[in-house]
Amino acid sequence: MKTVFPTGTTIHKPGLCSDGYNLISGTGIVKLINMRGEIVHHWDIDTSRYKGFIHRARLLENGQLMLLFGHADSGNRVVEFDWNGVETWSYTPANFAHHDFWPTAAGTVFLICSIPLPDDVRATITDPARRAVKVFGDELIEVDRSGKVIWRWVQHEHMDVNQCNPIPANRGWAGGPDNNTIADWTHTNTIQALPENRWFDAGDQRFKPGNVLQSMRQLDTISIVDKESGEIVWAYTGDYNGGMSGQHEPHMIEKELPGAGNILVLDNGASPYKASAHCGCSYALEINPTDNSLVWVYDDSHRFFARVTANCQRPPNGHTLILASLCRRLFEVTPGKESVWEHILTDPAQRVYRYPCDYCTAFENLTAS
Repeated sequence: MKTVFPTGTTIHKPGLCSDGYNLISGTGIVKLINMRGEIVHHWDIDTSRYKGFIHRARLLENGQLMLLFGHADSGNRVVEFDWNGVETWSYTPANFAHHDFWPTAAGTVFLICSIPLPDDVRATITDPARRAVKVFGDELIEVDRSGKVIWRWVQHEHMDVNQCNPIPANRGWAGGPDNNTIADWTHTNTIQALPENRWFDAGDQRFKPGNVLQSMRQLDTISIVDKESGEIVWAYTGDYNGGMSGQHEPHMIEKELPGAGNILVLDNGASPYKASAHCGCSYALEINPTDNSLVWVYDDSHRFFARVTANCQRPPNGHTLILASLCRRLFEVTPGKESVWEHILTDPAQRVYRYPCDYCTAFENLTAS
């Protein structure tokens, strides 16, 4: 028996959805699709040259494409390409870069790099199962265009290594022996330098632009690091249906967008240990970080579940764009949770970002919706 599943744009309500181009990246494929699902531009990336699959793709305002390659014999490299796919800049850090990067307007780039805990730090771990193996944490770094590290923050120097996920994991699972709750202490999957925001404008120093937001999947925690002092000045684990579980892609919404200053995050609901009702349910959460209250929630019970990866984004019309990665489903919902656009991907993608039609001059010759 052969079953046919629909692909491409399956829901499109012009005038209701937020127009733009969707950047989709997978294994060697990076493309822009319009709202009709048509490919309007693509970059052919030879992953054999750069090693590994594309872990993250971001389009810069000057039309440059920046990619992070990961795994497959240590891809460990962030590379910038021009509109035609010609490499214009790259950086390979000393330690393994993974999951995410954040380019700044000044041209610097923030990266997440995996590092083993020093023996003296690992010796302070109280759980004998964790203490007996090589445990990894992360360092956050900022590099300039010359490749100089101009800022570095190491998790185990500021965090309690005994704050860990209580669910033990089999080291033989498909993710690899060092990608689990025992050896992989924090598993940081997102980094963002905070944008200008109304909270800081009102005097709240925790949200100073440039402070660094991180997401630690294993700890079900997102937090903000004061870039100058190194202190963690804000943290959130949540309490919706038991709290976050395996979250991805928290980011502070920029000033010109609806909900500006709030933090949007995709709560995956992967192996929750606080509430079994959360298991198999994913949520998009919009958080007021000044008091950690929820402003908006997308909850479709077990009909929406993105076990790993995935992300959500706030378009200019106030809707929310959500990617359920393993289902290859990308959809846009209104504040009232009506689906006004849906696209079923033909290629795997860990994150998808939508850019407005006037985002960069390179878009001028593309075919919009």
